[in-house]
Amino acid sequence: MLINTVLRNHYKIVGLLGSGGFGDTYLAEDLDLPNKPKCVVKHLKPKTSNATVLPIARRLFDKEAEVLYRLGNLSKQIPKLFAHFEENGEFYLVQEFVDGHELSKEIIPGQPWGEAQVIRLLQEILEVLVVVHEQNIIHRDIKPQNLMRRREDGKIMLIDFGAVKEIEGLAENTQGQVTSTIIIGSNGYMPNEQASSKPRLSSDIFAVGIVAIQALTGRIPQEFPEDANGEIIWRHWANVSDRLGDILTKMVRYNFSQRYQSAAQALQTLAYSTSPTTVVAPSYSASPVKQKSTTRQTFGFNGAVLAATVIGVGVVAMLGLSYFLRQQSPQITENTEQFISLPCSSQLTSIPSTRKPDIKYPDGTEYYGDKDKNNNPFGKGVMKFKDGTRYDGLFDKSKRNGCGVLLYTPSTYFLRKDYVGQFVNDQFEGLGKLRWKDGREYRGNFKAGNCEGQGIFQSADGSSKSGIWQKGELPGSNLSCNI
Repeated sequence: MLINTVLRNHYKIVGLLGSGGFGDTYLAEDLDLPNKPKCVVKHLKPKTSNATVLPIARRLFDKEAEVLYRLGNLSKQIPKLFAHFEENGEFYLVQEFVDGHELSKEIIPGQPWGEAQVIRLLQEILEVLVVVHEQNIIHRDIKPQNLMRRREDGKIMLIDFGAVKEIEGLAENTQGQVTSTIIIGSNGYMPNEQASSKPRLSSDIFAVGIVAIQALTGRIPQEFPEDANGEIIWRHWANVSDRLGDILTKMVRYNFSQRYQSAAQALQTLAYSTSPTTVVAPSYSASPVKQKSTTRQTFGFNGAVLAATVIGVGVVAMLGLSYFLRQQSPQITENTEQFISLPCSSQLTSIPSTRKPDIKYPDGTEYYGDKDKNNNPFGKGVMKFKDGTRYDGLFDKSKRNGCGVLLYTPSTYFLRKDYVGQFVNDQFEGLGKLRWKDGREYRGNFKAGNCEGQGIFQSADGSSKSGIWQKGELPGSNLSCNI
């Protein structure tokens, strides 16, 4: 396509960003908007214009465009889809332009990273991948070139999803069947089941593990030998603890069933294994518990404490869940992120006004989300109480278990604003953050609803105090979590 070509009287091509077997990618300007902001145009076309192939290509294109549109609205770390259209049997995607650089500029052969850097890298990639896996979508082509560091905030962006590339390989075989003739993925980052055109969510976990091992060893994937069972040999090249080494080994196991089965599961294990203090693994219940007042300086939160009632809910013990529709949902500001990194996301699910609840309880409580075979909340979901209190997160065994966000209303715990973190049996347990409407905030470890272990309290004036909490008290201070 020629530079200065204008597509649909709307998008002006100003430069070529990349060209390959899956099509061409261009930098463009949006002529319809002030200042002509930049965007990215991806040009895809099937290998053949066969009349049998085109309808299938069109159907696949529309389906994958819908997926990209949904993901772009779920996470600010996935480029937004602005438009998709077809012209003369060729297909175009118009996406958000990411101003930044590929991670291949950071992960350089011969320059191994430290363990702390690699842990942070894993957290960053898995946090955004959780959003993708929650939708049961497989990226299929995770590698440093498809992970971009956004210039404005340093966040990692996940780009170039593999599914749309199938359009390029569509062809009709001798039996008249239309199939894709290409395998989606990149050498060195693609596990065996994906190479056999049978990718799974854990195929993405393999690729993330390879990226981390690449950074840790300073070697490219093609250098990693394999043993007789197909397992990658790499640890002799790395200065790595047993904890992180075991996590990475599991991520890149040859047998997909022996890996972590989703990004949330991998992030959960990473959070537990690298937490500054021991966190009790979730095992989870839902009942209303009221907060009592205290005369000491308290940032009160009760272990059972979760706003109004959650009737029969349960949470899969997965941490690090990134919640949906970031663009359409309120966001919770992070204040003390630099002190203790949470394994849970503060994103909230957007519930369309036209959607009916999946479960409606006699007291007016509504539940939206997945259910088990007994029609009880199970997995990810949203529970909205009659008084306006709301819980977004994981359920298991009829209780809140795993990562979640609890939003309070003026009528419930009038000082509280929200809690983001882990739950066990409806109580705050694990890593979490509790905020108050006057600006106070506690971030750290919880157990049975009280602060227990490493934690930091930030006052409304910005001053902070940290330490090891014991049974709801911070020794040597007047701070208390007890009620």
